[in-house]
Amino acid sequence: MKKLGLLRIGKVELKILRYLQTELKVILQGIFDDIQIINKVCKIPKNSYDAATRKFLAPLFMFEIRNYAEERDFDKILGITSVELLDDERESFFGQAEYGPEAKIAMISLYYLFPESYKKIKNLLLERVLKETLHEIGHILGLEHCINNCVMIYSDEIISIDIKPAIFCEECREKILKVS
Repeated sequence: MKKLGLLRIGKVELKILRYLQTELKVILQGIFDDIQIINKVCKIPKNSYDAATRKFLAPLFMFEIRNYAEERDFDKILGITSVELLDDERESFFGQAEYGPEAKIAMISLYYLFPESYKKIKNLLLERVLKETLHEIGHILGLEHCINNCVMIYSDEIISIDIKPAIFCEECREKILKVS
């Protein structure tokens, strides 16, 4: 039985995880048998705040998620936080994932996904969160970036998240099903 866990890190609204859980159960049917919201909320990792940039260092978050994953009975875990993160090159990003045969964890930050207009916040935020979640899960399932009309298209700007679909193309879905 393949299980995916959704883990909140810091202050993240539970309704976002509930939405993801519902959508992922449909989209990832046949890939995961169970998708669970992890009840425990992880604290922001100590020493992860970088005072010079006023952002948080993602490698420490990934380390926490990895430790949590190894202590629990999940095949894959997605961490979700609302703080602004920096990768190893000190650049901000939407999400990050391990890659390769031992890949188990991924994370997304909601920080840049919030819409500019508060009136559109609910639906647009949830749509963006779903796309970024699927993208990072795709990576931990072995997918690279795709050039088809697919959620695995590389996104370095919010507009590229908004225009891509919230589904895997046929090619990517077939790759996932082969390794699952």
